[in-house]
Formats: sequence, C-alpha cells, structure tokens
Amino acid sequence: MWKVRNVGFEAERRNMIRRQIEPDGGKKQKYEKTDFHGDHFVEAYVVKEGVCVARDLIKVRINE
Repeated sequence: MWKVRNVGFEAERRNMIRRQIEPDGGKKQKYEKTDFHGDHFVEAYVVKEGVCVARDLIKVRINE
C-alpha cells in the first residue's frame, strides 16, 4: 500500500494535501506525476493478513 503526501505552501494553496493510503494491486511500485514544486512524501506499507508488518518513508523535493 502507498501514501503520497504533498506539503508546503503550493500544496496548501492548491488544496492538494493528500493523506489517503492506496493499494497497489500487488505491483510493489507506484508511478505518479506532479505539476507543482515543493516537498512530497511517499510512504510504502507492507500489509500481511490485515496487519502492517513494515513501512518506509521517502522525502522527495521537486525543484523548478
């Protein structure tokens, strides 16, 4: 499962702060595009039998 979170002025201005967790359908990867600069956080979750057994967080900075 994945969560992509946008933070900062641009995300707030555009009302694009996201917090939802989405399944990946077993693909173990997630592709996304963005049209604004700033900080983005991507979290990956490993869920087994309904229990989160691992997670990781990556900070991504999109510059001009």
